[in-house]
Amino acid sequence: MIDKHFNRIIGETENIYITNYGAKACFNEKYNGYVKCKLIHSRNDSLIFAEYIFLPDNNTKFHWIQPLTFFANLLCEDNDNDIIYCGFHIDISSGNTIRVDFTNKDWIRNFEDNSSLFKCIINGPQNLYDYSTGTGCFYNNIPYLTLYHHTTSEFKSLILKSKTLKPSKWNIQGTKILTNIHYAYFTCLEKIEKDADLTQIAMASNGVISLIPDNVDLPPILYCHDKEKYKDHILNIKVYRESTYNRNATLKFLISTTILSPKHLWKHLPKDGFAFYEICMPFIFRVGVKPNCSIDIDKLVIDKQEDMETPSYHVVGLATNMVGLEAPFDEENTEYLFKVEPLDSYLNILNFWFDHANKDLYSPKDIDLQKFDNTSQ
Repeated sequence: MIDKHFNRIIGETENIYITNYGAKACFNEKYNGYVKCKLIHSRNDSLIFAEYIFLPDNNTKFHWIQPLTFFANLLCEDNDNDIIYCGFHIDISSGNTIRVDFTNKDWIRNFEDNSSLFKCIINGPQNLYDYSTGTGCFYNNIPYLTLYHHTTSEFKSLILKSKTLKPSKWNIQGTKILTNIHYAYFTCLEKIEKDADLTQIAMASNGVISLIPDNVDLPPILYCHDKEKYKDHILNIKVYRESTYNRNATLKFLISTTILSPKHLWKHLPKDGFAFYEICMPFIFRVGVKPNCSIDIDKLVIDKQEDMETPSYHVVGLATNMVGLEAPFDEENTEYLFKVEPLDSYLNILNFWFDHANKDLYSPKDIDLQKFDNTSQ
């Protein structure tokens, strides 16, 4: 059975997450929606990154879509009418591709996390709501997502009793201790039932997630006895060793998207196709806070709080080599960085793009990188 929401095939003993992105491009239906996006810069280029797409149900409630991969945005300026067009081709669940179009005239507002909200037209398949990742709502024009925190029954009781959530000091893969920011971890997955679900939240029953760089020819199915033969082409990422039994109690939250930390990306350069970007660990959501501070979860709604921290950069690893492939996990040492353009209340990122063409928008920006206790490795 295909789970259209979470890009997977449900099996009796295991779930299989689909990696055949963009197999069903269909733009026959049009939907009115919203897109939350950021303008980010590397040393060599700039990119408008669509973080979330919203399909309204009524005045406040919506279904939302998590992009999985996407081509770089296309921008076109109509000087006669003072309009700038922006478009994305985005791969979503179950092999579907959608096209998201909007203009500078569709701008609604900017948020404290330096993201912008635009009205947009979504071109996609019939029954697009069936492929949405989850639900949420707008409150004061801020989109909130329904997300889950999976833990043990004992910890769930303690969290509800204290009405606070204590963030983790560990990094995204649970292998290094962070010293200048801690994270509370959430996911859109409603349950963690099988080993493949664990890998979607950067955990594994064997403590390893394996990745393969671009343009490596491997057999369609890699059996255990083949792994030694192809070991030089496989990157084994050490992650937190965990069992689904310790993730059998669930807390459901409504969380402001403006406090969610930036998701990291891979840039793919296939030898027989166009460059595209992939979201690393798309089903993980992090809320950062100052070390040793807690998050108030009264009424299970999480808004911006005084001690919260939101990094102002994305790691965008180049997936053609082992170092770039590891970059989104190696947040301490990587140089594969895109810095977020800071926004005031009225700056329109589409106008800004053309007003600052061919300028260095990376070097002048100072960012606070995550710091680690190297003795914890």
